[in-house]
Amino acid sequence: CLWREASCLMNAAIKELKTHLHNLAKFSESQIQRNRADTEKQQKGETRASQAKCAKLQQELQQLRAQLNALIAENRESELNLRKKKYKVEMEIENWIQKYDTEMIEKQEIEEIEVVYTVEKEQLAELREKYALLEKEYSQIEEERRVKREQWEKAEKELAILVRAATLIQALWKGYLVRSLLRSKRKKKGKGKKGGRK
Repeated sequence: CLWREASCLMNAAIKELKTHLHNLAKFSESQIQRNRADTEKQQKGETRASQAKCAKLQQELQQLRAQLNALIAENRESELNLRKKKYKVEMEIENWIQKYDTEMIEKQEIEEIEVVYTVEKEQLAELREKYALLEKEYSQIEEERRVKREQWEKAEKELAILVRAATLIQALWKGYLVRSLLRSKRKKKGKGKKGGRK
């Protein structure tokens, strides 16, 4: 009898557990369906939100791409301008370098010319000193020549005067002698004529 009771109790407990399991399974299934419905609903909402977000992100992406393209174009233009400026600056630098080289060569030539000029200036100073000495000597020589010339001219004049005086004296003397001779001849002739008449 105990065993029957125990068996009945066991059967009742098993039945109760089966009912409980059946209820639990129903509850679980309805919970699962509810969860699925909620999940699907949430998934649909999230999908819509995600699609909206994707559309928004796509729009932002397009805007950003447009901005990027604009920036690339602007940067290309800026780079082109900078390249032109760089080329211009490089050309200016090249020109300045060439100008500097030319000026340095000219400066070097000027320095060489200045060295030559200094040497020639010193030589000119020496030559001027020598010329001054030579000019002084030449002036002295010319002065001596002038004095000698004047003395010679004076002596020539004096000699000419003396020669002329001597010539005059000789002429006068010859004239005197001739006249004296002529007188003495006349006197002799005159004496001879007088003696003949007697």
